[in-house]
Amino acid sequence: MTKTRAEVLQALRFIAVGAAATATHMGVATLLFTIMQGRYIALANFIAWLVAFGVSFWGHQRVTFKRQTTLSRFLFMSLAGLAINYAALGVLLLTPLPPLLAMLSAIATAAVSTYLLAKYYTFAMP
Repeated sequence: MTKTRAEVLQALRFIAVGAAATATHMGVATLLFTIMQGRYIALANFIAWLVAFGVSFWGHQRVTFKRQTTLSRFLFMSLAGLAINYAALGVLLLTPLPPLLAMLSAIATAAVSTYLLAKYYTFAMP
C-alpha cells in the first residue's frame, strides 16, 4: 500500500472514530442539557466529554492508528481539545447563537484540533 493511500485511510478512520466520539459528546451533552433544563451547561459539557473520552481513547488506539499510546499523551491531547472547546464555547455564548447551538459548535471546533494533535503528537511514530 502506498504511503499516500495509507494516510488517506488513516484520516478516514480518524474521521469515523472522531465522529463517533463527537456524536457521543453531542448526544450526552444534549441529553444532560435537556435534563438540567439548560442550567449547568459547563457541567453538562464536561460530563459529556468524559463519556466521549472513553470512546475516543479506545477507537483511536484500536481503529485509527492501530497502535498504543500512553494515557498521559492521550489525556494531554484530549485536555487540549477540551480547552479549545471551552474557549470556543465562552466566545460563542457571547454571540446571539442559542446556547445549545453554541455548545455543539464548540464541540465540533475542538474535534478538528484534536486530529492535528493526534497525528503529529499523540500517535506520532518515534
